[in-house]
Amino acid sequence: MSKSFSWLTSASFLIALSAVPLNAQDAFPPRQVLGEQIQTDEFRQIVQAICNPATELTPDSNLARSDIYFRLTERKYAVSADNKLNTQAALGGSPYVFLTVPQVGFGRSLYGVYSDLGYDAEGVLQQRGKHMVALVIRYDSEIKFSPERNGLGSLRNDDFDQYVYVPTWRNGFRLFSRLASEAPDPKNPAHMTFQDDADRDMARYFPADRRQHLAELPYPLLRMAGGPDWEYRQLLENKMGMNSHFRGVGITENTLSPADNRTGVPEFVGPNRRLADLIEYAVIDFGRMEFTEVHD
Repeated sequence: MSKSFSWLTSASFLIALSAVPLNAQDAFPPRQVLGEQIQTDEFRQIVQAICNPATELTPDSNLARSDIYFRLTERKYAVSADNKLNTQAALGGSPYVFLTVPQVGFGRSLYGVYSDLGYDAEGVLQQRGKHMVALVIRYDSEIKFSPERNGLGSLRNDDFDQYVYVPTWRNGFRLFSRLASEAPDPKNPAHMTFQDDADRDMARYFPADRRQHLAELPYPLLRMAGGPDWEYRQLLENKMGMNSHFRGVGITENTLSPADNRTGVPEFVGPNRRLADLIEYAVIDFGRMEFTEVHD
């Protein structure tokens, strides 16, 4: 596929899907819970609301953090081909994973969730045919929330990996450096690895002024310029999940269905855990997206 054709396909897809209603009750059938460990009525009510297509979409301005989080991932990582839940499945493949509030699953199709999480047209096209599930989770009480946003505070403590953080640029830089320096955590199913010591040293010691420069420049300009700044930016994307639409303000960028009342959804980064190590969890089937070419 040529670059020009690929670009036109993505652009046409963006225009076509931007009109899809995110809160249409017929956008998806009732969702199925594939596995759960639920102890509280609060948690059960949230899971039921996510599964119910009649649940109204929660306005962006009303999305508030609690100790219950939401993460989208591929079904194959949590459920086997014979529909058996793998309780040893991890939330993700990195020591820290991106999370949001569970209300993101209210009244939204899979497309709507992709859009609110910051996927662009090309990113959604790459998800074609991937069967997805939502992981609704509550951590053990040892995991706390840090309101720190400037890269200091609890990130300096020995227990820095026992917190959920707001992924600002400064928090992201500091967390990346610490994770690149740490020995494997037996409670964490993923450890940060690097191809060579040069990449690890870049993760640990990249100069503060260069980090600030990187945070201020648009992603396309960094890619065009290349060099160490782009290499470090690629490490952040590959090792921390800070993709091209990462804003560094703790709020996602709604790329496919923007509107004056759509400000994005809260985002967080939390320590990776296995389902079996969580106090409460539910694995909810979100189906998959398929696209059909239509000729008028």
